[in-house]
Amino acid sequence: MCALTLALIACVSALYLATADRVRRNADLLLQRAVMEVAGVPAPARPAEVAAWFERCVEAEPAGSRTSFRVRDGASGETLALAFVCTGRGLWGPITAVAGVAPDRRAFREFRILEQNETPGLGARIAEAWFMGQTLGKRGPLTLVPEGARSQAPTEIDAITGATVSSTAVRDMLNGVWREQCAGNAVRQAGRDEEVGHGRQE
Repeated sequence: MCALTLALIACVSALYLATADRVRRNADLLLQRAVMEVAGVPAPARPAEVAAWFERCVEAEPAGSRTSFRVRDGASGETLALAFVCTGRGLWGPITAVAGVAPDRRAFREFRILEQNETPGLGARIAEAWFMGQTLGKRGPLTLVPEGARSQAPTEIDAITGATVSSTAVRDMLNGVWREQCAGNAVRQAGRDEEVGHGRQE
């Protein structure tokens, strides 16, 4: 019995070691695609093309303890977006996403879900395209409105019916990014705009 147990442990360990590199590569590819998409760049089908683009156009950006990236246009070098990895607590486990932010930090881009274990047909709908795309052009702090409202208000996004915990988790994750990375910049920019306005009046 002991020999059988040891043999099974050895088999499981070998399987883990054999697949660990593939799992890591898939996780890297998922992150690279997410960063690409929140920057508004269509992701090619071939993983090698995604990896090459990421190597050429994305650089790590210091943002405290948060993993973040600056995405540049491959031809002009112009910044297309900033991307921040954020994590929150869903109903059944952690939710991890990439939140896109405009280069001037005054509005969100879209976001992408990297990992979630929410209820299929309910909370798992946070990974649907319409839900992830509705933050484009919005600014924080975000508030939730009932699904179907399709609010045009700059700080409102639709929740998912029957998935309050999941919707709230995503909202809080995005608001965390806004509070840490954008809110101060928006206030400073508003102050500069006001100074410019006063200068013109004089």
